[in-house]
Amino acid sequence: MSNLRLINETTVSTSVSEVNVTDVFSADFDIYKITMNNFSTVGTTATALDLRFIKASGSVITASEYDYAYLNMKAETTFQEVRATNQTFIDNFLVSDQSPEGASSVSYIFNPFSSSSYSFVINQSSRADAGNFRSQKYISVLTQTASMTGFQLFETNTRPFNEGVIRTYGLRVDT
Repeated sequence: MSNLRLINETTVSTSVSEVNVTDVFSADFDIYKITMNNFSTVGTTATALDLRFIKASGSVITASEYDYAYLNMKAETTFQEVRATNQTFIDNFLVSDQSPEGASSVSYIFNPFSSSSYSFVINQSSRADAGNFRSQKYISVLTQTASMTGFQLFETNTRPFNEGVIRTYGLRVDT
């Protein structure tokens, strides 16, 4: 029996600036795996998809309570380290370009439903950007102890994304 249970599959097939994946976090799991595959953007310039959590009440958390750090690894140039605290979203969670180039990632989210713990995220992604290979390693935390039931992916650069698949899994831990 698999330790992963598919909870939700969300397909993006038209030009959108945000997508909400709701009712995926619950008391059933403490750890979730999220895969995002074949994301591409409208237009010829790469755009960043950012992440926010959605509370059990349905409201998107926009408070300055997101901290993150990531390493942007570019094949053609120097690696770049980025760190920020007290932000209103997790910036550059996935960067994507126009098809046939695109991006994919794997993320793990810890304790999103717990109202007594911070929600932590680790993520790694890869993409092609103007013919160059890029990858990224990410860690972030939401320093709010509310119960989260979902997440929002959105872009802030007025270049919407037009295709991709998001799969959310619950990770069962056997004792």
